[in-house]
Amino acid sequence: MEALVLEEAKRISLWPFSLPQVVGPHDVRIRIHTVGICGSDIHYYQHGRIGPFVINEPMVLGHEAFGTIEEVGEEVTHLKPGDRVCMEPGVPDMTSRASREGLYNLDPKVPRSQGCASG
Repeated sequence: MEALVLEEAKRISLWPFSLPQVVGPHDVRIRIHTVGICGSDIHYYQHGRIGPFVINEPMVLGHEAFGTIEEVGEEVTHLKPGDRVCMEPGVPDMTSRASREGLYNLDPKVPRSQGCASG
């Protein structure tokens, strides 16, 4: 597959990209159909940074994705192959106060993106 990579401000290209083939017990494999470009992607492209986060090495753009579940790990019980899903790329600490209160997107350990609806 290919990924859209921001090499530096105002310079993007498609790079070959591969992912691990093993699906862990808590993981799912998603066949991505569509990826949105949001305000933070445009800001990174134009300025090479958002606040204190500076692009110092190539970064894959596009984090608002939709696809279909292809495979689920042995401990995944709430999803099955064929389910259509939206992807949340942030990985919260599920023991944090925000996560326990159902507000995982406010967990301080989840990276913020200016310009995104969820950030």
